[in-house]
Amino acid sequence: MKPLVERLEKQYAGKVEFRLLNVESDAAANDLASKLGVQYVPTFMFVNANGVRAGSQVGEMTEQALTTSLNALN
Repeated sequence: MKPLVERLEKQYAGKVEFRLLNVESDAAANDLASKLGVQYVPTFMFVNANGVRAGSQVGEMTEQALTTSLNALN
């Protein structure tokens, strides 16, 4: 998933902010994941420009599904 996310990060530069967190090696990321209720990796969380959680997806996503979710964040 990381190569896909990195490619989309370039495509959506200036429009979408991406955060990749490694919950296995980063204690702060693990704490944040716990606070947000993340139980499985990968988990995608979508937050709109107002900081409101607009959705989430657990598990791998196709490029089409991920771009659809990103485009819906207006």
